[in-house]
Amino acid sequence: MSLMFASSTFAIKLMEPITSACVQRLLLATPLHPSIFVSLPLIVGGACMFTGNPLTDTSLSKGTLLAFLSNVILAVRNATIKKDQHNSSRLNLRPSSTIAMVIICHLVFTTVLYLIESHFGAENILTRAVFFTVLSSVFHVVYSYISTNMVLRYMSVLSHSVCNIMKRVLVVILLYIVGSRHASFSNFLGLMVSTVGLFIYVGFKVSLKNSNDRDATPKEQGKRDRMSIKIAAFLISLVCLSIIGMYSDTNVKLRHRFDNVAKMPLEDFALRSFGRKSLDMMDTSDLEPYVDDGHFENGPRLKRFLRKKLIQTPYDTDILSPHLKTSTEVIREAQRVHFNLFKDLLRGFRYAMLLDVAALENKGDPAISSGEIYLLRRLGIDLIYYCSFRLCTDKNLQYAQNMSSIYSNKELVILVHGGGNIVGYPVSDILRFKILDLFKGFKIVVMPQSIFLIRQNTHFEHCKKLYCCNKNLTFVLRDRQSLAMAQTFFNNGTNLIMTPDMAFQIGRVKRYMSPMYDILWLKRKDIETPNYKIPRIPEEVSVTIQDWLHFLTPKGNNSLENAFLIATNGMMFLQRGRVVITDRLHGHILCTLLDIPHVLIDNKYKKLSSYHRTWTRGVENTLITTNATEAVSLALQLLKKYTNVIPPVAPFMNVVENPV
Repeated sequence: MSLMFASSTFAIKLMEPITSACVQRLLLATPLHPSIFVSLPLIVGGACMFTGNPLTDTSLSKGTLLAFLSNVILAVRNATIKKDQHNSSRLNLRPSSTIAMVIICHLVFTTVLYLIESHFGAENILTRAVFFTVLSSVFHVVYSYISTNMVLRYMSVLSHSVCNIMKRVLVVILLYIVGSRHASFSNFLGLMVSTVGLFIYVGFKVSLKNSNDRDATPKEQGKRDRMSIKIAAFLISLVCLSIIGMYSDTNVKLRHRFDNVAKMPLEDFALRSFGRKSLDMMDTSDLEPYVDDGHFENGPRLKRFLRKKLIQTPYDTDILSPHLKTSTEVIREAQRVHFNLFKDLLRGFRYAMLLDVAALENKGDPAISSGEIYLLRRLGIDLIYYCSFRLCTDKNLQYAQNMSSIYSNKELVILVHGGGNIVGYPVSDILRFKILDLFKGFKIVVMPQSIFLIRQNTHFEHCKKLYCCNKNLTFVLRDRQSLAMAQTFFNNGTNLIMTPDMAFQIGRVKRYMSPMYDILWLKRKDIETPNYKIPRIPEEVSVTIQDWLHFLTPKGNNSLENAFLIATNGMMFLQRGRVVITDRLHGHILCTLLDIPHVLIDNKYKKLSSYHRTWTRGVENTLITTNATEAVSLALQLLKKYTNVIPPVAPFMNVVENPV
């Protein structure tokens, strides 16, 4: 289990009857009837389909080989027990004196540990650990004795393994019935196939028993016939119960999926951000909007879009976006697109490495890193290694490569942090080039990015060469402008898809502090600045103009903790304004998460307007311009329009603390 994930182990354990049949034939010289060659593939194949086809997650690795070896060992053990039972008519237990001695030694040892720990004032942790460990081993031995040794007196090694399969199938049936899992048509079909195989196998065993006991009295024969009828009735009841339970659960799911009310209420959706459900796995259908009451135009087309697997149309993922009017609708749709795409893109992967994590004071990039971590957890993918840009050194990357060698390329995916730095920031590209070289053979996914094309220089030509024609590389673009550039320059074998920025995985965040100003102006001063002058602002309107790079964050103990702290600090920075003017893309995105009315000022690279046109153009409390004077005018309009909705400025802000 430490070398592979649970679904793979489950799949291999379902192969146990085939292993047992081979071992039984070799060790016990039991001939295999032709019906076994028909029934076993049906039982095993149907069980795999019914339980969710875990074989799709299984690949050749050390863990797989060890799991198969465990099947062989168990089959050999059972065959040996069966052979011993043929040689003896009695089940021999240890003498009662030996059993009593073991129990006494256990109690004495536990008591001594208890007295020692109590003497030194400890909390008896070791005592409890030893007591329950030994007790657990005793229960396990008793269970094994009953479920193996005694059962094997009345059935063959092969029948015992078939019963084990049906035990596992029964557990999955219960999961379907109580609603922990959802059944599909292939699950129904698998149950039918497995049941047919079981009927064939049981029928063969009954007929074989009858042929061996032809001299039995009519009364004994009647008992056997009644037993066969009972077995058949039990199997039929099991199938009917499964169908009823799965069908009712599936109906409920479909009914909620397409009715007029979204499956996840607004209150529950809010808990996805920082509440108790923040790390739970999420179903795409939970986030689907209602489209039947006139709220959206062209309802039939949108319904078809909601049913799509977006991995099949990875360039047409923004169909619903123009119809979204509120921040909450945008956030839900962004997350729905994420889950719809990434569940298929990362299907089968159990582990991930996340490289180039952002932990700098540019609040937007750490917000992306936070969202990436949330997405992995909600998809059930374990993060096994990460490094920030500063710590993705050659030494650490080599360590990561060595670590990757114990995983197969079907289990481990390499993720590269998103952002807006492709081509325009060469240092980030150079790190990606190293990653592409070190992890050849693994699937590499560059999380949602923008292409920042300043000029077509030597570095640009280098990017075109290295980012192109790589079937193991997937670029996730976060706006249509970047997607068009990628299609022009990188699209010859490299996979391209489009999704919203990963910071939307943080979710809807309720404002948690009073604003300090009427307008907070987030103004950047780097290479991406629009280079505008601040116009005159009415005296009765309070304003502060800052870049959040200098709004410093207390630091944690590692890069990912810092990323979460910095992202949260960015939200606090923005909440200082009743409305916000921003020329930073993540000023826009975090304001959307906080539902703060805001104005965007686009730059000459069209970074903000491209994202806005792709995903957020319908949001009513978000406006965009290329002119600083107009930005002030639009901000004043938002102040007036939402004055009864947004909180007032903190009452102490009009008091002068230091007049000198």
